[in-house]
Parts: sequence; structure tokens; C-alpha cells
Amino acid sequence: MKTIPENLNHQKNPAFETEYYFLCDSSSTKRSLPDARAAEGRQARVNAPRTVIRGESPTGEKNKSQAALTDWLNVSFSFHSENNNPLEFFKSFSEATKGIFGGMTDQQRGLHGWQHSFQFDHGCVFFAYGGQNNTAFLSLPGEGCALISDWQSFTLYLRDQLRARITRWDGAVDDFTGVHSVDMAIEFYKQGHFKYGGREPKLTQHGNWIKPDGSGRSVYIGNRKNGKLIRIYEKGKQLGDSSSPWVRWEVELHAKDRVIPWEVLLHPGEYVAGAYPCLSWVSDRVFRINTIKEQDRISYERLKQVASTAYGALLNIMLQREESAERIVEQLKRHAIPRRLAATDHYLRTKGKSDEI
Repeated sequence: MKTIPENLNHQKNPAFETEYYFLCDSSSTKRSLPDARAAEGRQARVNAPRTVIRGESPTGEKNKSQAALTDWLNVSFSFHSENNNPLEFFKSFSEATKGIFGGMTDQQRGLHGWQHSFQFDHGCVFFAYGGQNNTAFLSLPGEGCALISDWQSFTLYLRDQLRARITRWDGAVDDFTGVHSVDMAIEFYKQGHFKYGGREPKLTQHGNWIKPDGSGRSVYIGNRKNGKLIRIYEKGKQLGDSSSPWVRWEVELHAKDRVIPWEVLLHPGEYVAGAYPCLSWVSDRVFRINTIKEQDRISYERLKQVASTAYGALLNIMLQREESAERIVEQLKRHAIPRRLAATDHYLRTKGKSDEI
């Protein structure tokens, strides 16, 4: 398994360089975001796909509004394996993201139809290439998106250097007080606020709706195959806190008969608000740290409960026999982080004090 270390900088790697060349033309001319919007508009008129709608939060609802964030991003871009080098991609990507994702490891298998795939050390970020009409694939799930601190710069890198296009974008809004509940989503659906072109989208419910039991309920409206879906679910309960009021609304868009503009990455709230008439309460100002801290808190408390249930009795006996809590800790602790806390712990240690987005 080949691993590209995060401290590679610009060292040569013969194992890759004997097989590949360069990723992109460094002489490509960069355009401003307004220029890009104009170009996207011209392209849309030629191919006539649907346009993702941008909305605004009503002034009267400003105090009640909730902030949205990008929670998933997939892009694809031209990548001819005989002319492009995954090492060069790694260098440019690491430079654009300031190395926050660490090294990149060959998974020795394909991914979503691409023949070769790599995973970065942090953020569950994947890169894949080979086949698929000579394209490459880059995927940043929520954990990866949380580590991006400068979306303006990252957007320019994706659009101008990689010449990529967005194939999937998820915009999420967290309501920590639960004012906009899953029950409200059902009422919105009954009132027709999720209709598109007069058609009623498919609705699916999960969880105990007859007698809620604290395990969490969710609503899915729309169909991923059609390129547009919204999920509303009790996020806090999903993470293990049965009393949490935290509800998340997630809009998922795919580039199926629609153009997803780059501005979704810069103003996610406006595009979440514009996705459905009933989302006008969503704003564009976000402090991602609030979401990360709440997720970390709930996960940490849940893991303590699990540890108490599984090993509480043993710890009680060990205290009697070892006669020292410090000795017990030394015997049981491992220099590792539980998977459930890995993403949030890494974020809080590296970015938690300064990040607002």
C-alpha cells in the first residue's frame, strides 16, 4: 500500500514519477467568481439544465434565522492517467488546504467506478481516478468540510486550477433548540411547501412516530435519483442524547439536469433557503464551532455511558484490588482516540479556537 506522507512538501517520489506526469496546466488563467457565474450562466443557457435557486432570509425573520453550512462536497475534473500524476494532485491539494488533511494512502481498490482510490489521513476525504471518461473524483464529507477554513480560496482552487465541477453538494442547518422540528417538516409537507413544479415529492419516515422513544426520528423528502433530496432528523438523539432537542435540516443536490454553482460554497445559507419555500428562516451566517462542540459533547457523554455499562462493574472490582485509581488508568488507557470522537477531537485541537465557518 503506497502512502504519500503529509510532510512530503515538494520532494520527488520515483515510485509515482516513473508512471505519471503532471496534473494541470499551471499557466491557466484565473477568473473572478462573478466571471465564473457569468460563464456558468452562458453554459446553462446552452445545455438548458435547471438552475439551483438562491434565496434570501426575510428581514423580519432575521432574529429567528439559523445558519447553514456546507456538509458534503463531491467534484469531478479531467484527469488523464497517462498525463497526470496523483502525486502532483496531492501537492496542489495540500498546498491549497495548508496540509490540514495530512497524507494520502492508496486504498488498492476502486471507488464509485474509478479504478484507483486514495484516502487522506484526516476528514475522511477521498480522491479517485482511472476510467470514467478520463476524470478524477474528490469527495469531502462533513468531517472534511469542517476542516476547510477559507472557502473562498478553496473554491478558486477547485474551479480554476482543477477546472472541476460540483457533482454533489449538501447544505445543512442545525437548530439546536428544536424550534424547526421534524413534526414541523411534516406539516410543511402537508401544506405543499416541498412541491416542485406542482409535483408532490416522495416522503419517507424513519423512527418511532407513533410513540417517540428518544432514539430519534427522521424525514426524507424527495429522491436522490432525481437530484434533489432533503433530510430532516433529530441529530442529537441520533448521536445518543435522548433528551436533545437538536434537529438538522440537510438539502442534498446532485448535478443531474441542474447546474450547481460555485457560490453554494460561499453562501450556503442562501442556497439552502432557496431550495424550498419553507426554508426562508435559514440565514448565511454560521459558526461551525457550535455544531462541532455539540456533536463532540453528545458523543463523549454517550461513550462514557457505554463504558460504564460495559466496564463499570470491572472498574469497581479493580478499585478494590488495585487500591489506586491512577494505577487502573495506567493499566487500561490506550494512546488512541475513539473513532466516534476522532473527527471532532481533531477539529477542536487544530481549529476550534479560531474557526467561525
